[in-house]
Amino acid sequence: MKGIIRTSLLFLKNGATIVGLITAVLFQVFFNIIWLSGYDRVNERMTELAVTIVNEDGVAAEPVAESLAAGLDFEIIPSESMEEARQLLTDREVYMIIEIPSGFMQQTGDLSKTVAVNYVMNESNVATVKSVMQNVAAQVTATLNREVQQNSIRGVLNQSGMPADQADGLALGLSSRVEAEVVRLNPVDNFSFSMVPMLIVTATFTGAMLLGMNLQKVSGELSGRAGKWERFWARNIVNLGAAFIVSLVGSGMMQIMGVSSADGWFMLWLFQLLITISFLFMAQLSLQLLGNAGAWLNSALLPLLMLSSGSTIPRDVMPEFYQFIGHYLPATYAVEGMMNLVLGGNGIGRDAMLLAVIGGVTLTLGALCTWIRRSGPARSEPRRENQPVAVPVALKATVSSSDH
Repeated sequence: MKGIIRTSLLFLKNGATIVGLITAVLFQVFFNIIWLSGYDRVNERMTELAVTIVNEDGVAAEPVAESLAAGLDFEIIPSESMEEARQLLTDREVYMIIEIPSGFMQQTGDLSKTVAVNYVMNESNVATVKSVMQNVAAQVTATLNREVQQNSIRGVLNQSGMPADQADGLALGLSSRVEAEVVRLNPVDNFSFSMVPMLIVTATFTGAMLLGMNLQKVSGELSGRAGKWERFWARNIVNLGAAFIVSLVGSGMMQIMGVSSADGWFMLWLFQLLITISFLFMAQLSLQLLGNAGAWLNSALLPLLMLSSGSTIPRDVMPEFYQFIGHYLPATYAVEGMMNLVLGGNGIGRDAMLLAVIGGVTLTLGALCTWIRRSGPARSEPRRENQPVAVPVALKATVSSSDH
């Protein structure tokens, strides 16, 4: 028992144990601060999600469209045509199209028929958006039923000579004639596919953190055998090789698990390769800036990347700080690109370009850190000729015995 206690104290006296304990504590601190502040009052900010209303019925349906826009607690972006609206939906600038079809008001006058309102939803989004937009569709349908009841059914019944109170009662019973017709753009039938963007961000950056910490340790051990520039470029060669292997395994596992891309597996792998490289360079930069303490900065970056990227909730409903900082972090473009590849969208050209830019900037900043340290006061190495010659133990023993 005493030996176990003594060994435990030796563990606690080791610097690596202390660093590990601090890191575990900081993970709790960072995740609580970033996630709880980022998700704070998200339900109240859901009204910042945008929808668009397309009136295909012209002037006759303008009062209905205006009433809808006024009654919805969401941002309304006007669209002149369904083509324009679909482009906004594909670009994720709006999250649903509400279409009042041509002939809508005329059809409401025929009490023997139901009328339809079209809703187009883009399921190439986080799962939260789908459930919110379904609730919006139900709310709009109820509102339209009320509008039809007030503007059409009651008028027709009154014109027929029916007393007002009877007309009101009958109108109330006929107030569910409006039906919802939902069109799913980029339908996602397997929930696990919608989790791929968050999976990529979490797994890739966590791996980049761990690899960066180990490369930092190896770089320190090689400081006496290789110059700083040699170690800098060697680290990046290892990073590129690791990115190739990691992305190959990741995209291969997705293929095995049934995740596919409309652009093919090869494009999926290339994009994940670009994501991995940008994450590795970012994790490495933290260590180059702060040394071993950079691991703590990376532990803060992990929840920040996961939140600000929009992999869990739409970026539109986040606090402004997280929306702002997300523009400068690679996870945002990793998530958008993966949504386009796996769930459907406009392609990955813009996202790939921005990932490459961020990777290039972080690599350049890492080189700048190396240059600054190199240009500082150099540590003088003891001259070899002044160092005492190491004598082998066996030879030392022989010399000692011959002196006697």
